[in-house]
Amino acid sequence: MDVGKKSIVPRKRGTAQQILLRGPRSAETPLQAEQGGASTTAPKRILVVDNERHSREGLRDSLLGAGYTVETAADSWQAIKKIKDYFFEVAIIDIDLAPVYGVALSGWDLVRIFRAFNPSIGIVVVGAEESRYVKTQAERLKVSEFLEKPISPTRLKGIVSALSG
Repeated sequence: MDVGKKSIVPRKRGTAQQILLRGPRSAETPLQAEQGGASTTAPKRILVVDNERHSREGLRDSLLGAGYTVETAADSWQAIKKIKDYFFEVAIIDIDLAPVYGVALSGWDLVRIFRAFNPSIGIVVVGAEESRYVKTQAERLKVSEFLEKPISPTRLKGIVSALSG
C-alpha cells in the first residue's frame, strides 16, 4: 500500500473503517492529512519538553501568543513519541528531566535522540544554571541556545523566530 492512500480495514462483523496510512514524522495532523494536507502558511511547529507543569505551560502560552503551533511533553517518553510522529522546526528541552518508570533520560539524551530523528531541528535547552559542563555539552551536541531559568518570553520568542525563520 502507498503511504497517504486511504484503505478499507475490516472492523467488527462486516463493518469497515477507513484509515489513513501516513509515514512517520509528518508535519500534518491526522485531520489535515484527511483534508488533503497541511496549509503552506501553517505556523512553525515547536515542541516544549519540561516536567514542571507551570514552566511547560508558560512557555507554550508565550509561543502560542506569538502565532506558533506548540506541542508539549511532560516527560522524555512523551517527547520521543511526538518527535517520531511529527516534524518540528524547534524543540525547547529542559535538561533536568525527572526519571519516568524508573528510567532516567536527561535533556541531553533527548537532544541526541531528536538529532537522530531530525538533524536540522533547532534545539534550545533550558536549565536552572549555566556551568562549564552545560556549555561544553551544548557545543558538543550543536545546541542552538541555552537559556537559564527564569526565561524571558521576549528573548525566547526572538530565538525561536531566528531558528524557525
